Amino acid sequence: MSQIAPVPADQAPRPPCSEAAIREFVEGVNTQLWRSNALMVANAVLVAIMEAAGASGRRYGYRHASVTRLLFLGASTLYLPIISYVASSIGKESCSTSGLDVYCHGRSYVSLVLIWTVLVQIIGTNTSAIVAADDYHGGPKIGPSIELLARTVWTSYLVFYYAGRHFLTMINKNHLVEGESHYYKMVSRFLIVLCLLSLSKIMLKLYAYHKAKRSFTLGRNSRLIAGYMVETLQGDALPRGSSPGHDQSLVLPLIVMGEDKQEIEETPHGYTIRQRNSRLVTLDMVWQMVSAGDALLTSQPWLKDLCLSFSLFKLLRLRFGNTPLAESGSAKAFSFVSDALLNNGNDPARVFDVIADEISFVLDSYYSSLPTSYFGRLVPVLNITVSLSIVAWCLGGATFISHHYTVDRHPHQIFCSPNPMSCTFPNHKRIVFGNLLFNALPTFSLFVAVILAEAWEIASYLCSNWVKVTLLCNYINHASWQQSPRVQRGLDLVMKLGFRRSWSDRYQMGQMSLLLTGQGLMRRVQVSPEVKAAIVDALRRSNGGALSKCTAALGESRIGGDILWACQGQGTSDVILVWHIATGILDAGSHGGGADASSTSSRSAGKRAVATRLSRYCAYLVAAAPELLPDDTAWSKKLHGAVSRDIKLALAGEPAAEHDAAIAARLGERCEHEVVKRGVRLGKQLLELQVPDEEARWGLLAGFWCEILLYAAPSDNLKAHKKAIARGTELVTLVWALLTHAGIVTRPKNP
Repeated sequence: MSQIAPVPADQAPRPPCSEAAIREFVEGVNTQLWRSNALMVANAVLVAIMEAAGASGRRYGYRHASVTRLLFLGASTLYLPIISYVASSIGKESCSTSGLDVYCHGRSYVSLVLIWTVLVQIIGTNTSAIVAADDYHGGPKIGPSIELLARTVWTSYLVFYYAGRHFLTMINKNHLVEGESHYYKMVSRFLIVLCLLSLSKIMLKLYAYHKAKRSFTLGRNSRLIAGYMVETLQGDALPRGSSPGHDQSLVLPLIVMGEDKQEIEETPHGYTIRQRNSRLVTLDMVWQMVSAGDALLTSQPWLKDLCLSFSLFKLLRLRFGNTPLAESGSAKAFSFVSDALLNNGNDPARVFDVIADEISFVLDSYYSSLPTSYFGRLVPVLNITVSLSIVAWCLGGATFISHHYTVDRHPHQIFCSPNPMSCTFPNHKRIVFGNLLFNALPTFSLFVAVILAEAWEIASYLCSNWVKVTLLCNYINHASWQQSPRVQRGLDLVMKLGFRRSWSDRYQMGQMSLLLTGQGLMRRVQVSPEVKAAIVDALRRSNGGALSKCTAALGESRIGGDILWACQGQGTSDVILVWHIATGILDAGSHGGGADASSTSSRSAGKRAVATRLSRYCAYLVAAAPELLPDDTAWSKKLHGAVSRDIKLALAGEPAAEHDAAIAARLGERCEHEVVKRGVRLGKQLLELQVPDEEARWGLLAGFWCEILLYAAPSDNLKAHKKAIARGTELVTLVWALLTHAGIVTRPKNP
């Protein structure tokens, strides 16, 4: 890794240095340099993975948020030994080691490492989430980390120290030509400005965080919404606005935006709006504009639902803050959800689209800096200005440095020469170490990463639903905008920015079958329109939200009375496993020749798909996410493990059964667990039920699975649902949020 440059012939000879000392010196520097280069390359790889994970986070529900934090922790851990080595070794005018008095320098090496260091800090600032979600019951408040701020200050010190000297020591100045001196002065200026931009970015995040924490838009919003909802639901009169397809639609005046512009006072129930002004936008105002035929809202009807999602998101944050909900058990709340979402004129997919968009706001609120860094008017302008400046400065700097840098002119990282008053290297003037490619490639890769990250941050904001809701509320508040075709066309184009796709189409259901013993957890499947429709229909039939543990679905059917016994159990998990086994037996019969499989109609096939997918999803919850179910997590895990082992032992060493009778016979003969025995008994009864057709048989099962999912969804395990949202959101979490808005937050004691 080291090379020795020849000494000019006219230089006066000096006493030669010891070869052993030179060898020891070279080995020591090579070891340190190899370690530094390896860490720098590894750091670049980690940052690349981190950027990819962070970019995919907004598309896949921040399921990579924890991975991104770990990757940045690794990148910053590698950063410390590298910058420490540079600070302790490279900038010194002399280095006495191995019995030698040697001058070492590396202008290009130091400049590239310091540029790389500042770029790592910029990426770290982008990666760190800043949350000022709510201040109720110790809600999450995550500001910029002190460690990140300390590293930025330390890096800034090094930059100003070395860049202020143009990366030069006294011995360097004697070997510089005029062109090189100008180049390093320009690099020094570039680095100082880049460092100032990095400091500006993190200081702006600090400012935004403290401003958001005190605002009624974010930090104090939950307390304001809590007090507002108490007044709204206790009032006798409710605003009414027309809705497409309905003469009069009950619409609660939920707050969409503008609450921070009101006259607010503190009450025993939280903050409340004492005096309203025209800048407050409520949901009924949006509904009224739609009914009045507003050009923008009628051309893009999903904007009305986006406002509904945003107002519901503010209510859901109350639940995550463990705040008593005014809508809990409220008939008005259920009537509002029924009228706004569940009425027969609505597509069931729309219900899940609204809730899924609401969950996307929750994702941003708790797992990204988007709401905190871009609320208000001044903060977004400053953030975009800083990001654009970083992009432009990095593009210009990378172009300038790459144009000047060539391996032929500056191939090495470190140059070492002996003290003129000391010994000489035999027949040589200096020793050179390393290759600048080890610094250039990671540094230029970080240039690309920073440019893409900043551009992505700007695009994410401009295309986000937060901007769309903000612009729409400004549109509602300005009558002149509503009368201007030019403004409407402009807003119409802005609203179409980004990839508009239903969030609910991105969510999938985990699948698991106990009877398919070789598969374990199966491939996740989309939540089909049939499943959405079945769940919505079950909630519509719930008699005002009166949930039951499958007895309602069976009681409504003339053929379900004989199997009501299977609804009883120690908890919910064992009932799920009993019915899952029975559903699997019946499904095997439908695939085989039994149970009139050949006469299965398309409608019965649809209901069978609903029943089997929900059956496998509920079994998946017992196996992989029991914390989202009502029962004790440890008990559910233990139960699933015991039942799974019993079934595996019973079916081990046997060819896969093709018919229901074969599976039921094997399980009945060999299984000892009570849950399996009950499942086999229920499966046989389902096969023997006297039904007019297969549609009735599968319709009974589909109704059961929808009802048990609704029954299991209400939960106080807020931490589990928040984690589920972070990893991509479960179907049961969407149902949980829907029931929360309907005022259903607990299960009946006697279902």
